[in-house]
Amino acid sequence: MITELRTFVIAAQMESFAATARAVGLTQSAISAQIRRLEEELGYDLFERTGRSVTLTAAGSSILCQVEDVLASFEALRGISRIRPDNTLLRIGAISTAQTSLLTPAIARLHLELPDLKVRIVPGLSMGLLDRLDAGELDAALIVRPPFGLMSYMQWHPIVRQDYVMVVPAQMENEDWRAVLETQPFIRYDSRSFGGRTLDRFLKAQGISPHQVIETEELHTILQMVANNMGCSIVPYIFAVSVVPNIRVLSLGEHRIAREVGVMTLRDRMVEGRDELLRYLNEASRDHAPPRSLIS
Repeated sequence: MITELRTFVIAAQMESFAATARAVGLTQSAISAQIRRLEEELGYDLFERTGRSVTLTAAGSSILCQVEDVLASFEALRGISRIRPDNTLLRIGAISTAQTSLLTPAIARLHLELPDLKVRIVPGLSMGLLDRLDAGELDAALIVRPPFGLMSYMQWHPIVRQDYVMVVPAQMENEDWRAVLETQPFIRYDSRSFGGRTLDRFLKAQGISPHQVIETEELHTILQMVANNMGCSIVPYIFAVSVVPNIRVLSLGEHRIAREVGVMTLRDRMVEGRDELLRYLNEASRDHAPPRSLIS
């Protein structure tokens, strides 16, 4: 029933079962089924369904704070089992685009300060890493900020804001990003990822339906495809954008969108090296800031 309670809290924040499904990586029918099970167990309706949106009933509103308290208490109980005898191991989950530009230099500095500290890096997508953190399998998750509210037992540490830019083959002369999208094949940043959903919302708001030929979660792969003249893309400005040859970067101008990358931790867990890691990640983010011409 803990899963259903978590789904209830997220759905209450997003006011849409469809948006909740996208946020947690499930189908809308699965979300609806979880809410129905919870309503059957409690004996009353939690949401008013109106078209594509949902709003809390009076009963749902009255128990929301209590449910959040229950989830926090449950997390505290699980925290007892998270006390590990080997506290010299720091388990870090990280999305691929943050591993080279942020995590690698941060860990190098961390080892200079704490040479006996062991580090395990676990790659993955933001949602999967968030789940593993919640399950006690990670001590920190370097991810894109989730598009939904956080549970009270989680803490978000912002590291860097990454503006999106268009990348095109170096020989392409067109400077109008919108015209490029209308005429060139589009390589899409995976719409299942938090950052990809940000891009999807932007394209819909602009009324643009590009000719998509490829979709992938790996931004480094996207850059290599663009460099090989396979099409254009819109991606967050990561360090690799500045070093991959045979690509050119176009600003989106006044139509700016961005993703926030940071570290998610659990409030009740104290692990050696975590605070130092946060400090060095912030330093690394300043070292790899994009040119002002792309963010002004």
